[in-house]
Amino acid sequence: MTDSSTTDAAVVLTSRIPLPDSERCALLITLNRPHKKNCFNTEVCHKLAQIFHNVAEEVQGYDSNCNNDDDGSNNNEEGQLLLAAVILTGAGKSFCAGADLSAPPNPLHQSSDLPHHLQWNPVHQM
Repeated sequence: MTDSSTTDAAVVLTSRIPLPDSERCALLITLNRPHKKNCFNTEVCHKLAQIFHNVAEEVQGYDSNCNNDDDGSNNNEEGQLLLAAVILTGAGKSFCAGADLSAPPNPLHQSSDLPHHLQWNPVHQM
């Protein structure tokens, strides 16, 4: 689930961390724009929306898999450990200083409830 960009470093990184004494893991999401104090721009919003959408799809399947799974396994269909937590952090000294005013996300798109805007709204995907 690690994101990468073809031209620059990825603006959002992900990694899974196995939890000690557990058969579950945490998903670590790192805003990776330390030179901009991890400010949100359109690319960051799109990446976060994509990640949260994938997490939502993954955890929605847990109930149906758990009801049909008699072996007590805490792995999903791909063999990954089930998520127990999502941790959002920022690279460098700042977590996030807000919107990148040099290239801000479009506020109309971020607040719109139109389906083609909601797919890129990270808050909606949570």
